[in-house]
Amino acid sequence: MKVAELINIIDKIAPFYLQLNFDNSGIQFGDLKDEVNKILLCLDVTPEVIDEAISLGCNAILSHHPLFFQPLKSITKQDNPIAYQLITNKINLLAAHTNYDLAENGLNDYVGKLLGLEKFDCLEESSEKILKLAVYVPEKYQDTLIDALFEAGAGNFGNYSETSFSLHGSGTFKPMEGTNPFIGETGTRETVKETKIETVFQERFLSRIVEVIHKNHPYEEPAYDIFPLISKAKNGIGLIARLPSAVKIENMITEIKNILKVPYLRLIRSNEKLIKTIALCTGSGGSLINKAINKKADLFITGDIKHHEALAAKEMGLNIIDIEHFYTEKYFVPAIKEQLMEIGVPDSILYTSKIMSSPFELF
Repeated sequence: MKVAELINIIDKIAPFYLQLNFDNSGIQFGDLKDEVNKILLCLDVTPEVIDEAISLGCNAILSHHPLFFQPLKSITKQDNPIAYQLITNKINLLAAHTNYDLAENGLNDYVGKLLGLEKFDCLEESSEKILKLAVYVPEKYQDTLIDALFEAGAGNFGNYSETSFSLHGSGTFKPMEGTNPFIGETGTRETVKETKIETVFQERFLSRIVEVIHKNHPYEEPAYDIFPLISKAKNGIGLIARLPSAVKIENMITEIKNILKVPYLRLIRSNEKLIKTIALCTGSGGSLINKAINKKADLFITGDIKHHEALAAKEMGLNIIDIEHFYTEKYFVPAIKEQLMEIGVPDSILYTSKIMSSPFELF
């Protein structure tokens, strides 16, 4: 397996188009044609992790947090010791960050399942639109066009692919002066047996779909409509879950500490209500407090809550269990390993970092 193939595999698990604008998931450093012999899975890229990769003979590291977020104008051993160590040891580096956070069955879903949470919604849905296409084509050209549309990414709906609907009818048009009609003559109205093809596609394929229509349609001016659908996204940040029965917040604290092996956490108690609806966002979720409130959550499980965010949550009636960033996001390693193996990457080349730890110490 080449590095380029590994990138494609990760893209299938957690499409890179899902990543947020500030992010830099994907290839960080490497040779796309390099053969991958061993992969070290980790949360953060540190000097110790690179030493671990070298000792294990890994020539690839897949981390959750990217090493590079901003462009570097120069790299020196003194100013950029981690990057220098990575490059001089020729270790390919890839990251799956917010694309994996937003992906269906990504990190939030994995941690939610560990906690026994039955997800019924995302905390914040992906902003990508689903578009519907209706295109009109002469009957004998419909198969060529629809095959090209499917090849370009159209027709994916839930767990189904190549979905479409066709309706046969008659189309009319009159070529005017200056046209070069495929069918008919200038100044004469034509009636042609046509097929209306309807299908759907993700917004990221828009330019490709339009290009395919013009390339595979016989008419000089193809007739088509594209419009957004109101639909519920499967991809998104965090999750919303309902417990089978309401519990005390103290019970949730005990469960979280035991299941996630969390040595400590912080409680922002806003009220004494029993907990029924839970919002979860691994890592940092302070910016999603209003989302959790709008989703009617009784409790928000997340991390890195700031002082003024805590005060605002208390004022608005939201209980928060604040878990240190590391203790939810460390589960990236077993989660991505499980999915890589499901997609065919051998267990024998996957190594989980044994030295990952929180950067904080408690006294």
